[in-house]
Amino acid sequence: MDQDRYGVRPRWQRLLFGLPPAIALLLVGGYWTLLSWGVIGDETSNTFSLIGPIVAGFGVALGWVVLQRRP
Repeated sequence: MDQDRYGVRPRWQRLLFGLPPAIALLLVGGYWTLLSWGVIGDETSNTFSLIGPIVAGFGVALGWVVLQRRP
């Protein structure tokens, strides 16, 4: 993206649009992971044990990118 032409997006906009999805992905992925391990509920799930940590990892990665300062 050409910053001279389009300008730089303000930090509050990046936080407003990026942080809530990152937190949602982290919470959903964490819930699915705990659900698959049997910590929440009595049943275990092989599908959620694979998908849960991946979704939580995407949430952590998105949060890292959003919170990272740019020059």
